[in-house]
Amino acid sequence: MTDKQVFQDAYFTVLVDERRGIVRTVRSSTPFPSLEELGDIFARLGDALDALGRSRYGLLADLRAGPGRNDPEFEIVMEQRHRPRWIRGFRKVGVLVRSTVGVMQIQRHARSDGFERMISKNEDELLTYLTEDVSSGKKG
Repeated sequence: MTDKQVFQDAYFTVLVDERRGIVRTVRSSTPFPSLEELGDIFARLGDALDALGRSRYGLLADLRAGPGRNDPEFEIVMEQRHRPRWIRGFRKVGVLVRSTVGVMQIQRHARSDGFERMISKNEDELLTYLTEDVSSGKKG
């Protein structure tokens, strides 16, 4: 694997594949401690992603290990503050989930926040999507 780790905390690992032009954020299984602490967590993640130069990359958000959570307060704060800080500015965004329920939840997020993304349980499908049209219009 050609991924280089550029960030890690209890909640996220950020890996970069320069050859394919992909940044991968991998969500851990550690639950977020509280809504109040999400600001600091996503500020650190966002700073790490900003330092890479987002527009150069496709983002693969791997949520398979993340604990499911859809309480209304969490959903609101993620939509209004943290999800945009996480995914904005990338060439393309792909979201890797483990279940059909996960696909449906992320589809709902996409409708509400307006960020275009591909959602799949198939990592290869997402990698193909993220590397299409990278340099000279070919798949990477």
